[in-house]
Amino acid sequence: MKLWKTWLVLSVGLALLLSGCLREVSFKRDVNPVLQSNCLPCHKAGGEGYVASGFSVETYDNLMHGTKFGPMIIPGQSMNSSLIRLVEHKTGSAIHMPRNKPQLPERQIEMFRAWVDAGAPNN
Repeated sequence: MKLWKTWLVLSVGLALLLSGCLREVSFKRDVNPVLQSNCLPCHKAGGEGYVASGFSVETYDNLMHGTKFGPMIIPGQSMNSSLIRLVEHKTGSAIHMPRNKPQLPERQIEMFRAWVDAGAPNN
């Protein structure tokens, strides 16, 4: 890579770091509040989404357990995680999440991706 490109990449990275854009995504602070407000009404014991899929977002352990059909999150692999595909609306429209609501804001989807790519830690 040419020297000016290296300098540009380092400068942008430093600027983002200093602006706080690259802070670690936290399950408790960032991910869980979005799940609780957008997903929990259906994906808790007895909820419509839970009855259909067995998927609960009541706790971190429930989330990581996934559905009766398999995992929703593959730590370190947002592109292969069903939860990400569902919230990005990259599935059949009948299973877009949140169901019968607008798509989550892009910043929240990006936050989910970053958390999953970081290994989906319980932090």
